[in-house]
Amino acid sequence: MWIDTDRAFQDFCQQALAHTELTIDLEFQGEGRYAPLVCLVQLGLRQEFVAVDPFRVNIAPLEPVLTSSRIRKIFHAGGQDIALLRRETGAIPVNVFDTQIAAAFLGYGEAIGYAALVQRFAKVSLSKKQQFTDWTRRPLLPEQIEYALNDVRYLFPVYDELLQQLERYGRLTWALDACADAAAQAVRAREAGQEYLKIGKLGALSRRELAVLRELCQWREMAARSRNRPVGAILNDDVARQIAYTLPKSEAALRQVRGANNLSRESVAEILDAIQRALALPETELPEAIAAREYDPMLDGLATLLGAIVRLRAGTLDLSPSLLATRDDLLKFAGWVLQGSPPDEAASLPLLNGWRRAAAGELLLELVAGKALLQIAPTALGALRIVRPEAPASEEKA
Repeated sequence: MWIDTDRAFQDFCQQALAHTELTIDLEFQGEGRYAPLVCLVQLGLRQEFVAVDPFRVNIAPLEPVLTSSRIRKIFHAGGQDIALLRRETGAIPVNVFDTQIAAAFLGYGEAIGYAALVQRFAKVSLSKKQQFTDWTRRPLLPEQIEYALNDVRYLFPVYDELLQQLERYGRLTWALDACADAAAQAVRAREAGQEYLKIGKLGALSRRELAVLRELCQWREMAARSRNRPVGAILNDDVARQIAYTLPKSEAALRQVRGANNLSRESVAEILDAIQRALALPETELPEAIAAREYDPMLDGLATLLGAIVRLRAGTLDLSPSLLATRDDLLKFAGWVLQGSPPDEAASLPLLNGWRRAAAGELLLELVAGKALLQIAPTALGALRIVRPEAPASEEKA
């Protein structure tokens, strides 16, 4: 069903409030823009599937549906969709179920595609003929609309099977926690004035040079928004870092920076103004220096050992190790252990929060406390085995 009037969409939203499940997908175009343009909103209610034209319809009435804890919102790889729905409706979706995340808890890989899940659970091979559709064009052809609706139609059989398996293996709570974490991450706005921290390789810059980089990043953010261009198209990260490092004072000096020669005269003038603003700041307003992490063999060695244990645990659970812990998570946990495991800092460790604590954190705590031991066992999974001192050496911890 095609919806291109506010009245029809409001009626659908009222209907959706009486249901407990809603499938959602968005088609959007981000190429060459500061922010993606939402071109189509697809929604499903088991027996009814609609494609909503956001060029003609205000989708804000979807807000009470998205925020209802009674209605489960079902996505596949929905991070960007959730962020765009927040932007368009002001709502942060709750009770989210992401089929890609859920599948990762059942051994289907960390980033399995929607078509693969549909093939596995619905026994349907989705057509790829319309995958390069220009969703900004109107009118859309019937086959293009049908292609888009399939993205919410087959989410139901995929969801049903994943839900059943998660309940069977006792992992539904883990998956729902991970889906909620991912939804929260998707809508977490970048803090204004902190964009420069995302660039990386900042350890060599002084506090004054960091202030210049901060001003440059704030300028390019505003310029990108006003011109509706990608941030990187206004000023590349590497170019911005080099400008901050060399501090050019004139147009000629600025154009000597590799990659800056094609800047417009307007951009050059604005960049030079940003540099001067940063140079005029008092010391008290400069950002803190960013010290490069020095190599600590004890910290890195312990984190590597913890990584082996996490991989072992992930293998027994048929999970991807990176789903349990990133290298940064392991370094934080290792640092906490080396500091004497202060209880008041435990809450800040991802491995000791939510489903990760149940899946791997408790085991690591047992090892730290000496309640479990790591044993080399060539015939075991990963050639390692977790044993309890009081139990027979052959007893493996699941």
